[in-house]
Amino acid sequence: MKTRAPHGLRWRHAAIAWAALTAGLCVVAAIRAESTTDFRDFWETARHFRLTGEMRSDLGVHNYLPFFTLFMVPWSLLPLRLAIVLFTALSMALFGAAVYMLDTLLAGRRSRGARPATLLAAALMLPYVVSCAVLGAMGLLLAFLIVWGGWLAERRKDAWAGTALGLAAILKLLPAALLVYFFVQLRWRIVLSGVLVVLAVGLVAPTAILGLRESAYQHRAFRERALDEHSPRTTLMAEKPRKAKYSNNAAPIVLRRILTPVDGDPAPDGPGLYVNVADLARPLVWNTYMTVTLVLVGVSLLAALQLRRHRRRLAREHERAAFGAWCCLALLAAPLMWTHYLPLAYWPLASACGHAFGNTAARGRWLSRAALVVWALCALALAWPAARAAGAQLFAVFALWAACASAAHGRPGPR
Repeated sequence: MKTRAPHGLRWRHAAIAWAALTAGLCVVAAIRAESTTDFRDFWETARHFRLTGEMRSDLGVHNYLPFFTLFMVPWSLLPLRLAIVLFTALSMALFGAAVYMLDTLLAGRRSRGARPATLLAAALMLPYVVSCAVLGAMGLLLAFLIVWGGWLAERRKDAWAGTALGLAAILKLLPAALLVYFFVQLRWRIVLSGVLVVLAVGLVAPTAILGLRESAYQHRAFRERALDEHSPRTTLMAEKPRKAKYSNNAAPIVLRRILTPVDGDPAPDGPGLYVNVADLARPLVWNTYMTVTLVLVGVSLLAALQLRRHRRRLAREHERAAFGAWCCLALLAAPLMWTHYLPLAYWPLASACGHAFGNTAARGRWLSRAALVVWALCALALAWPAARAAGAQLFAVFALWAACASAAHGRPGPR
């Protein structure tokens, strides 16, 4: 039953404001289409494949599975500016749908207006939404698939939940971590349907189109480019790591910049940007990274295992928090992390906003509020290259992870 929201913004008014923002971002994306957008690289790669039958990686698509080029082929049938405008509009619409879905999930009902916690979460995510939209990147689409998958999983529509997460995983490998989460939960239908989607769409379809030999070659090349050349070990042990510029906030390169003198200046002939506080041996930095990663994975696994063992005695908030922790874990474990990846953290951000001002224990509220403060400060740090080089966005995701992991481990609060 629909009820009138006592506070917040009416959905009708929110949709109008979102449409106006979308229109502005579409204009910016169209202006930038031929110069500084990821979408241009995706479009050119797909167009080249459509015209020549050759799948290339030197046009910008080097960290995506071969399926991704096939996914972009329909967009390459359109002129670049029209394609990016339509893609930006679709991405913004899908992210708006994700905001609405998560609001109804966390509120436990549909209402005529968005809760204040939802408005806060959308506002805190806005800088990264704008970054993703004007670049024509995949983050907003991925955020929708993750939220949709979590929304379906809570409603026990497991086959569809696995389908959504499987689609997300073939567009970008990071969401595959959520299938591991459901594997720990023994949600076999989610895992099975997700794996089947990955195999059917991500492997069988490219093989049918490209042929067995070419498909095998392209997948092997993807492994070498994305998993070997940009692996955490390669980044941490290389004399001169790749993708070292300050806008990359992945854990391996942030550790290298902080613990060794690595230049984060994107300009080869620039003055240099160094934020290191030490000059440690690279094997020691590698050991530090592995220790931190094992702690993150271990705590996340404990949260998932506790939820599996005590599901009937734990509130739904714990399940949502555990899922949010794994969304953050996917980003914290990523070998590359740019600002347009951050929309993937919308579920834990919205969960933390609801937890911070909801009917929970005081300890839980303050941890969530602290995470939101850290997130906001790190968003402001986007204007300061040195802060970004030191890992501002990485620490924002870590703060969310800590809040969600703590909420997942906690006891149910009063109703």
